[in-house]
Formats: sequence, C-alpha cells, structure tokens
Amino acid sequence: MEYSELVRILEDLVRLPIYGIIGKLKDTPILLSTVEGKVSISALMGDKLRVLTKEPIASSAIPKSHLDFVPFARDVEKGKELHSIYIVNLKGEEYEVASPKLRIFSLAYDEKNIAFIGSSQSESSLYVIEGGKIRKIANVPPFSFVTDLNGEYIIGSGVLKGNPKSQEFFVADLSGNIRIFTPKDGSINTAYYIKDNKIYIISDYENPGESYWIYTFDFQKYERVEFSEKDIYNYKAVELYYNPEDLLIIAKRDGQSKLFFNGKMLNTLDGTINGATKIGDNVYFAHSSLVTPYRVYKLNLRNNKTEVIISNREVDIGKAEYVKIRNGDIEVPTWIIRANKPTKIGIVYVHGGPWAEVDNGWDLLIAPLVYAGFNVIAPNYRGSTGYGSRFNLMNIGDPGGGDLSDVVRARDYAIENGIAEKIGIMGYSYGGYMTLLALGKLPDKWDFGIAGASVADWVEMYDLSDSFFKSFMEVLFIGKNLDLMKNRSPISYVNNVKAPLCIIHSQNDTRTPLVPVLRYVQELQKGGKTFEFHVIPNLGHTIYKIDDAIDLLLPALIFLKKLFG
Repeated sequence: MEYSELVRILEDLVRLPIYGIIGKLKDTPILLSTVEGKVSISALMGDKLRVLTKEPIASSAIPKSHLDFVPFARDVEKGKELHSIYIVNLKGEEYEVASPKLRIFSLAYDEKNIAFIGSSQSESSLYVIEGGKIRKIANVPPFSFVTDLNGEYIIGSGVLKGNPKSQEFFVADLSGNIRIFTPKDGSINTAYYIKDNKIYIISDYENPGESYWIYTFDFQKYERVEFSEKDIYNYKAVELYYNPEDLLIIAKRDGQSKLFFNGKMLNTLDGTINGATKIGDNVYFAHSSLVTPYRVYKLNLRNNKTEVIISNREVDIGKAEYVKIRNGDIEVPTWIIRANKPTKIGIVYVHGGPWAEVDNGWDLLIAPLVYAGFNVIAPNYRGSTGYGSRFNLMNIGDPGGGDLSDVVRARDYAIENGIAEKIGIMGYSYGGYMTLLALGKLPDKWDFGIAGASVADWVEMYDLSDSFFKSFMEVLFIGKNLDLMKNRSPISYVNNVKAPLCIIHSQNDTRTPLVPVLRYVQELQKGGKTFEFHVIPNLGHTIYKIDDAIDLLLPALIFLKKLFG
C-alpha cells in the first residue's frame, strides 16, 4: 500500500461525521456532531442539520426542552483545557458568558443561571453564573460533576465521602449549603435530573456490583421507577440511562445498547445508541456499530416505522465479533474486528479511561486500523464500564496489574486462535500507558507498540497535575500511594523494551503531560532502543477537530507501513 493510499484511507474514514443526540430545544433535536470537521452543537431542523456553534467546543450542558439556548464550554488555551463558557441559541447566535479559564468537565443550567465545577491547580469548586457574573458557591471534592440545575437546587455526583470504590450524590443550594446523600454506603450513584421536586438517580444499591436501576429521591425516601411495558425487565440491562421527560431508556448489556419507550423495546439495529429524544410521536436517535458509521434515525411510535434522517457514506471495513475470554476467574469481554483482506497481523487496541469501554460503536481509532488491513483485538479489561460496577471498580488500587493481565490474555487468545501471528499493542491515554507498561514488563509478547498521550511516570504526572487529576490518581491508586505509582510506571521498565515503538504526544496535554514522556524517550535513546517520537504542536489531550485526529493517527499508520509494507 502506497503512502498516498494510507492518507486517503485515513481521511476518508476520519472525516465520516460523528453524531450524538444530547436532547432538544423547543421541539428541535440537538446534537453534537463533527459534520463540519469539528465538534459542534447542531440542530436538526426537519431533515437538515444546522451547525449552531462557530468554533470547536469541549462540552455541553444537557439542553432544557422548554428553552431555546444551551450553554457550553470551549478550550481557549490551545488544548490546555482552560475553558470559557458560552451560550448558543437556535438562531446560531453565540455569546461568551464568562471566562474563568479553569478546567470544566461539567455544567448545568436553567432559565436564569449556569452552574459548573471548575478545577484549578489547588482546588475544585462549585460555581454559579448569575447575570453574567461568576460566584463561587463552595469547594467540592475534585472528582465531582454537576448534572442539573433547577431553580433552588444544583445536583451532581462524585467520590464525595473519601471511598474511591463508591459514588455519592450532592444537592446544593445557591447559598452554598451542600448535602451529600447515598441510598447505601458503598453503592454507586449518579443523580442527573430534577423533575416535579424529585431527583432522579441511577444506582446499584439494590443489586450491588451487578446492575443499575432508576430511582427517585424526594429527600425522604428512594423509590424505584417502574414501567408499564415489561421488555426492559426481560432485557436485564447492566447499565442504563432514563429520560423521565421523554420516557426513553437507553439500556446496555454485552457491549451493545437498545432503546426503550416506557419499558417497550423499540426496533433498532445491533450496535450502540448514541443519544435519543422524543418529539411528538417521533423518537430521534443516533446509532452506529464498529463497522457501520453513525446515522441519525426517526422512529414513529404509532406505526413503528424507522427512517434514516441523516445518512453516512457506506463503508465495508470488516467484520466484528464479540467474545468473552477467560483469564483466571475473570471473563474479559472482547471485540475482535477482522479486516476484509486476510491478514495475520494483529493489534491489541487498549481503550483509554480507564473507566470507559470499547462497545459495538464506531471508533475513530479502530476503524482506520481495520480498513488498512489489520485485525484488531479490543479487550474490555477489568475497570471498563458497561459490565456492572464490580467489574468497573476492579482496577482501583491495582492499575497496571489485573487490567494489564487481561490485555495480555487477549493477546494470547489472538495467537492461540489464529487471529494473528505477529501482534502489537496500541492505545491512547490510559491505553497509551498500558502500551508502554506492556512493552516494558512483558517485552517478549509484542512485535511492536504505538502509544498515544501516554502516562510514562505516575509520580511525576502527579506533581504536574491540577486538583482534578491529582484526585483522579488518588482514586485510582487509593490515595497518594507513591510506591505503587512508581512500581506501575512504565519508566521503571523502559530498559526492558525490545519491540519497535512509536510514541505520539501532544505539546499542550495537561492530563498526561509531555515532560515525563520526554524523559522516557531519553531513556529509550540511552538504551539504543528502536523508536519514533512525534510531538504534535499546539494540541492538547482532547480531539476537537478532525484534522487533529489525522495528525495523531497518521504517524501510527506510517509506522505500521514501514514495519509491514
């Protein structure tokens, strides 16, 4: 394959638009999309998508259906994730509301105010914007997120009682009084919606570690939300999200999701639902699979007919298969995506997070690898979401331990079953960390490695991090456990690396800073290792533009071509 063909493949696939429905404004579906080559808030007007925001955005509040505007955050410091807050309305009029230049992962709003949690180097705090002015309400534990604001109350969730293996929710008022709640100590809870003086939460407290359900809380008691149709009960979802305004449920199990209305399963294809909203008798939803790009559908509840509202180019990249690989007493849910052209070269793709997953949804990093002719093995190692809170919490206190063994077991499975004869490892963020650690701790297992936005030294990263990411590491390592951080840092094993290695990192990454990776590269050089090192200028950890994704992926594909032609 010529280099020009590689570039064409990459651009063709990466430029396929991504769509996710996040709610509605005034009976207009609102989406996050990349239809113009950048992450934007868009409105579906009839069967036409109108992009509302002018420049790439970092995050958005959940739209309020009775309003005509939605706030969002934008990175204003070249990828350093220092954010300003804006609003945009259905006319496409955009205004800057405030410029706190803090790291902002979550925000919520109502008719009058905007609430957000912002993190600086020293603290994380809950803020409210009233009349265009920012007011700090209270300091909060750094690993916290705000989810809704409704008049007097602000709600959110996080690790609020100091136990990294539980998650509580909070209710704050505008005076700064914060109360913390949990239906059961040690349970995992997300409060996300206020309606009719009740707080809607998703919790595993009745079935700890196994599955979640929806409850309401009125400050006195918790009540299960029940549905008139029974499909949702028979489906036995492990994770779910419920919109009480639309009666829509997105329920997940075994790496896929289905859509339900008031408990009745709707007719959707295999794959992943990326948001839904209901307007009149019509349900709008976005959908994709590992081998099918995103599309937006409209389903009529009266006649159960579904039509494509926004299509995408047809591509044939390969076939996806879901397996569970036994690793001791753990089953590792794994997606295997085989290229159409027979090959014996495999790539174990390690997702980031670590609290994330590879599900049966279109993946910007996986698709180009398969289309370029590689078989991809994507394990959901312990710590992944989508398989219940017990599995999700298994790598807390053990990063780079049991999760790494799951990744290696997926590698061995691929070799044993003839999926690959030569095999490497690749990942971004936490996946990049696992790539470097695997190459150093188990050097004879791998023929090559590609590490993007990786963690090379947890101790140095901790020293360089702001309050949010210090807290992230304190959750992951159960405190400031410097000995374990050192033991699980790839730089401790850099001298063992044998396989050719491609390292790709962004200059302005403040989540996984560049400086420790530079030191790791120096050690590779001293040891005479075979490696490439690519620094992408003026880019941060998060991909906001399609061109940024190409800048990150192209070195990986060129590296693979040099190895295998």
